Amino acid sequence: MKYKNINSAIHNFGHSFASYENYVDDEYVLYELKNIRRKGYDIHINWITREFSPAQLESDRIKKSISYWAKGLKDQFKSLNVNLEFIKELDFYWPANEQHYIVALDDRGVKHQKEITYAQ
Repeated sequence: MKYKNINSAIHNFGHSFASYENYVDDEYVLYELKNIRRKGYDIHINWITREFSPAQLESDRIKKSISYWAKGLKDQFKSLNVNLEFIKELDFYWPANEQHYIVALDDRGVKHQKEITYAQ
């Protein structure tokens, strides 16, 4: 386990999730997330519990996407020599009027945060 690689792991994961790689049921999930933001809602995904907020706007497509990406999370992190078991919190945030970012808290209590800059 290399703690210094956590920033790279969360950055890559966040960028991939909020990109055109995230395609479910004949549509890009990114479009649906952008529409939620345009309505003035902040988006939050807890990747440990797979919870989405705002819960009332979680579509079947979003649920499927979160499930797909969460299943691959352990292997994606492992490829960067990061053990997911050492990550105590992993959250994706996309505030309505701000840049989106991803935050991880490791088992030492160290917070890692990376902005995701291209999916406006």
